[in-house]
Amino acid sequence: MKDGHLVVFMGQSMVAITQKDCTGCDLCIAHCPFEALLPLAVNPQGRKHSKRPVIVVESNCVGCLSCIGSCPTDALYEIAIPESANKSLLMNPTKQEDTEIVNRWKKGGLGVA
Repeated sequence: MKDGHLVVFMGQSMVAITQKDCTGCDLCIAHCPFEALLPLAVNPQGRKHSKRPVIVVESNCVGCLSCIGSCPTDALYEIAIPESANKSLLMNPTKQEDTEIVNRWKKGGLGVA
């Protein structure tokens, strides 16, 4: 509260994926204009789905949330980034795993976004 007014700061967001719910359908990839969602290069051993999962490339995610509605299993969800940059997930990103390159814009590519 400041001078009798409620002050609300708009924080940023980013997307996260519940890996056990990701079927590897790749629908979200076409909805991300920043190429922040990419499939893993190799399907992890012991995974119940035959297709490799998609991961968030944290350094590319701008928090536009365009991808969330594209997921048929609701594996994508929004996470808030704290107002303090010192507590941000982007300050301590997770180790980036090897991903597969996806043809998005050339002939025969996914397009969309």
